[in-house]
Amino acid sequence: MRFYRILAVVALLIGAAVAPQAAIAAAAVGAAFFFPRFWEAVVIGVVLDALYATPEPRWFGFQFVYTVLIAASLLAVWRLKKSLRWYSRN
Repeated sequence: MRFYRILAVVALLIGAAVAPQAAIAAAAVGAAFFFPRFWEAVVIGVVLDALYATPEPRWFGFQFVYTVLIAASLLAVWRLKKSLRWYSRN
């Protein structure tokens, strides 16, 4: 299982360089369903923001949009996993 986690992180990091940002953010949040406490997704958000972020007026000049969205999504996923019957992991 540890090998798959490392493989997923490497794939997400490589994907951050070549794939669309929204697709990688969705894949990182999706990986949170498979791996318990997938904090690496927040690091992927930081990498996405470091590569592609620019200050935008619609976000009031805030640059770390993907980091905040992924962190909020992870919190939602962790709460959702607790309420799912078919999800048997802790």
